[in-house]
Amino acid sequence: MTVSLMNEFIKISYKLTELEKTPFDFGTDELLYPSEIHTIDAIGDQCNTVTDISLKFGITKGAVSQVIAKLYKKGYITKERNVAYSKEILLSLTERGLVAYKSHKKLHKSMDIGMAKLINGYSDEYLQHFKNMLRELGEEVDKFIKLGNKN
Repeated sequence: MTVSLMNEFIKISYKLTELEKTPFDFGTDELLYPSEIHTIDAIGDQCNTVTDISLKFGITKGAVSQVIAKLYKKGYITKERNVAYSKEILLSLTERGLVAYKSHKKLHKSMDIGMAKLINGYSDEYLQHFKNMLRELGEEVDKFIKLGNKN
Protein backbone atom coordinates (compact mmCIF):
# COMPACT_ATOMS: atom_id res chain seq x y z
CA MET A 1 0.00 0.00 0.00
CA THR A 2 2.82 2.42 0.84
CA VAL A 3 4.45 1.98 -2.57
CA SER A 4 1.19 2.50 -4.48
CA LEU A 5 0.36 5.55 -2.37
CA MET A 6 3.80 7.03 -3.04
CA ASN A 7 3.39 6.31 -6.75
CA GLU A 8 0.09 8.23 -6.80
CA PHE A 9 1.70 11.10 -4.91
CA ILE A 10 4.57 11.20 -7.42
CA LYS A 11 2.13 11.13 -10.36
CA ILE A 12 0.25 14.13 -8.95
CA SER A 13 3.55 15.91 -8.35
CA TYR A 14 4.56 15.36 -11.99
CA LYS A 15 1.15 16.54 -13.19
CA LEU A 16 1.42 19.73 -11.14
CA THR A 17 4.90 20.31 -12.54
CA GLU A 18 3.54 19.85 -16.07
CA LEU A 19 0.65 22.21 -15.33
CA GLU A 20 3.15 24.87 -14.22
CA LYS A 21 4.78 24.66 -17.67
CA THR A 22 1.54 24.80 -19.66
CA PRO A 23 0.51 28.14 -21.16
CA PHE A 24 -3.18 29.10 -21.46
CA ASP A 25 -5.16 31.74 -23.33
CA PHE A 26 -6.93 33.90 -20.79
CA GLY A 27 -9.15 35.74 -23.25
CA THR A 28 -6.45 37.80 -24.95
CA ASP A 29 -5.66 35.46 -27.89
CA GLU A 30 -2.17 35.01 -26.51
CA LEU A 31 -0.79 32.17 -24.45
CA LEU A 32 0.39 33.11 -20.97
CA TYR A 33 2.57 30.91 -18.80
CA PRO A 34 1.59 30.30 -15.16
CA SER A 35 4.33 32.64 -13.89
CA GLU A 36 2.89 35.38 -16.10
CA ILE A 37 -0.78 34.91 -15.20
CA HIS A 38 0.01 34.51 -11.50
CA THR A 39 1.93 37.79 -11.63
CA ILE A 40 -1.04 39.43 -13.35
CA ASP A 41 -3.27 37.93 -10.67
CA ALA A 42 -1.05 39.30 -7.89
CA ILE A 43 -1.09 42.78 -9.42
CA GLY A 44 -4.87 42.58 -9.80
CA ASP A 45 -5.08 41.61 -6.11
CA GLN A 46 -3.17 44.79 -5.15
CA CYS A 47 0.42 43.52 -5.03
CA ASN A 48 1.60 46.59 -6.90
CA THR A 49 5.38 46.48 -6.49
CA VAL A 50 8.11 44.01 -7.36
CA THR A 51 8.79 43.63 -3.62
CA ASP A 52 5.13 42.79 -2.90
CA ILE A 53 5.10 40.09 -5.58
CA SER A 54 8.49 38.75 -4.50
CA LEU A 55 7.26 38.34 -0.93
CA LYS A 56 3.93 36.82 -2.00
CA PHE A 57 5.57 34.08 -4.07
CA GLY A 58 8.80 33.66 -2.12
CA ILE A 59 10.97 34.30 -5.17
CA THR A 60 13.70 36.83 -5.90
CA LYS A 61 13.01 40.37 -7.06
CA GLY A 62 15.15 39.57 -10.11
CA ALA A 63 12.84 36.72 -11.10
CA VAL A 64 9.79 38.95 -10.64
CA SER A 65 11.43 41.72 -12.66
CA GLN A 66 11.97 39.35 -15.59
CA VAL A 67 8.27 38.43 -15.67
CA ILE A 68 7.26 42.09 -15.24
CA ALA A 69 9.42 43.06 -18.24
CA LYS A 70 7.69 40.43 -20.41
CA LEU A 71 4.22 41.47 -19.28
CA TYR A 72 5.00 45.14 -19.86
CA LYS A 73 6.29 44.41 -23.37
CA LYS A 74 3.14 42.35 -24.12
CA GLY A 75 0.89 45.18 -22.92
CA TYR A 76 -0.60 43.56 -19.80
CA ILE A 77 0.76 46.00 -17.20
CA THR A 78 1.80 49.59 -16.77
CA LYS A 79 4.71 50.86 -14.71
CA GLU A 80 4.74 54.23 -12.98
CA ARG A 81 7.26 55.75 -10.61
CA ASN A 82 5.92 56.23 -7.09
CA VAL A 83 5.85 60.00 -6.46
CA ALA A 84 6.10 59.44 -2.69
CA TYR A 85 9.14 57.16 -3.02
CA SER A 86 11.00 57.69 -6.29
CA LYS A 87 13.00 54.44 -6.14
CA GLU A 88 9.79 52.39 -6.30
CA ILE A 89 7.86 51.47 -9.43
CA LEU A 90 4.10 50.96 -9.07
CA LEU A 91 2.49 48.29 -11.22
CA SER A 92 -1.08 48.17 -12.50
CA LEU A 93 -3.06 46.23 -15.07
CA THR A 94 -3.96 47.54 -18.50
CA GLU A 95 -7.35 46.71 -20.06
CA ARG A 96 -5.70 43.66 -21.59
CA GLY A 97 -4.30 42.71 -18.20
CA LEU A 98 -7.77 43.05 -16.64
CA VAL A 99 -9.23 40.68 -19.25
CA ALA A 100 -6.59 38.06 -18.39
CA TYR A 101 -7.04 38.68 -14.65
CA LYS A 102 -10.82 38.18 -14.78
CA SER A 103 -10.51 35.11 -16.99
CA HIS A 104 -7.96 33.59 -14.60
CA LYS A 105 -10.26 34.24 -11.62
CA LYS A 106 -13.12 32.54 -13.50
CA LEU A 107 -10.94 29.49 -14.27
CA HIS A 108 -9.87 29.19 -10.63
CA LYS A 109 -13.45 29.49 -9.44
CA SER A 110 -14.38 26.57 -11.69
CA MET A 111 -11.39 24.54 -10.48
CA ASP A 112 -12.15 25.37 -6.84
CA ILE A 113 -15.77 24.22 -7.19
CA GLY A 114 -14.63 20.88 -8.61
CA MET A 115 -12.03 20.38 -5.91
CA ALA A 116 -14.46 21.40 -3.17
CA LYS A 117 -17.02 18.85 -4.38
CA LEU A 118 -14.36 16.15 -4.24
CA ILE A 119 -13.05 17.16 -0.81
CA ASN A 120 -16.50 17.65 0.72
CA GLY A 121 -17.14 13.94 0.16
CA TYR A 122 -14.75 13.10 2.98
CA SER A 123 -15.17 13.47 6.73
CA ASP A 124 -13.39 16.24 8.63
CA GLU A 125 -11.49 13.61 10.59
CA TYR A 126 -10.25 11.90 7.42
CA LEU A 127 -9.25 15.26 5.91
CA GLN A 128 -7.34 16.21 9.07
CA HIS A 129 -5.39 12.93 8.89
CA PHE A 130 -4.72 13.51 5.20
CA LYS A 131 -3.57 17.08 5.87
CA ASN A 132 -1.21 15.84 8.58
CA MET A 133 0.17 13.19 6.24
CA LEU A 134 0.79 15.77 3.49
CA ARG A 135 2.58 18.07 5.96
CA GLU A 136 4.76 15.18 7.15
CA LEU A 137 5.51 14.12 3.57
CA GLY A 138 6.51 17.72 2.84
CA GLU A 139 8.90 17.61 5.79
CA GLU A 140 10.46 14.41 4.43
CA VAL A 141 10.90 16.02 1.01
CA ASP A 142 12.52 19.04 2.72
CA LYS A 143 15.15 16.69 4.20
CA PHE A 144 16.13 15.53 0.71
CA ILE A 145 16.20 19.09 -0.61
CA LYS A 146 18.61 20.03 2.20
CA LEU A 147 20.68 16.93 1.50
CA GLY A 148 20.85 17.82 -2.19
CA ASN A 149 21.81 21.41 -1.43
CA LYS A 150 24.83 20.17 0.55
CA ASN A 151 26.28 18.49 -2.55
